[in-house]
Amino acid sequence: MHILILGAGAIGSLLGARLSRTEAHVTLLTTDREHIQAIQRDGLVVEELDSTRSIYRIPGFDNPEPILEKADVVIVAVKSYDTPKAMASIIHKCCQSSTLFLTLQNGIGNWQLISGLAPKEQVLAGVTAQGATLLKPGVVRHGGNGTTFIGEPEGPPSSRVQSLVELFRRAGLQTDTSSVMEQLIWEKLLVNVGINAITALTGIPNGVIARLDDAQELCRAAVLEAMIIARAKGFTVADNMPDRVLAVAKATAVNRSSMGQDVDRKKATEIGAINGAIVRFGLEMSVPTPVNRTLAQLVKIMETHYLGKDESTIHSSPAVL
Repeated sequence: MHILILGAGAIGSLLGARLSRTEAHVTLLTTDREHIQAIQRDGLVVEELDSTRSIYRIPGFDNPEPILEKADVVIVAVKSYDTPKAMASIIHKCCQSSTLFLTLQNGIGNWQLISGLAPKEQVLAGVTAQGATLLKPGVVRHGGNGTTFIGEPEGPPSSRVQSLVELFRRAGLQTDTSSVMEQLIWEKLLVNVGINAITALTGIPNGVIARLDDAQELCRAAVLEAMIIARAKGFTVADNMPDRVLAVAKATAVNRSSMGQDVDRKKATEIGAINGAIVRFGLEMSVPTPVNRTLAQLVKIMETHYLGKDESTIHSSPAVL
């Protein structure tokens, strides 16, 4: 089996490293040339939870042209806003009629978007609670273990889902099937809503949110707003969801959220698919979301500034979220 990791950033590299321990042939693909050059030169280095280091010799490329073997499975781990461009770069070059596409991205709407770019019947949905931080090109720190769920976007798990789950398990990844993937995607969204923007704006690792009263209060407020939206859209959300989000922050204490890492590296963030998505849904349903709106606007202002965009484009319109 050939697995192509589309978006070998922190989490994509970690998953690729683990899956390379199985019988699968893994290829990493990312536009981060420095990261790929370091992997090609020194191997992919994973700093483990016990502070030891493992080195994985995995083929990696910064463009799809050198990839000759067609993928059996594409794990989509690019930023949500990069999905159309990334998929277009591989769909004819690296894929075949039977290729499966598994999204393990943050945010809402990813499997639906991919289903418009590839055959819908070949798209699988997933969420992962693994934590990873890109320390420097070629070096990833494993920031916390968590369960990965894989399923059909709608309906019960199929045999192909079960096969992928078993492969992930052989890779040492705690993985299970699910027949309610959209529910799990929303639960993951609530976790991201409570952690990502706060860590991105303040520069703190995840665990600090669980330690500081002010950070806890802001986290809870953002999650509570998002819970109202999720329930209004028909999803079941436990009353203790804010506590669960804080537990995730504690469990991944040393990890920098993906959005925090984007800000550290002065890259575009996924704020529009996380807190910004809550704002958009709130506007559609006439449900106020002031905390998430403020968090989204602050991240967007900071992002717009360091990306050097025309600051006259910064405004309160939902279009920027």
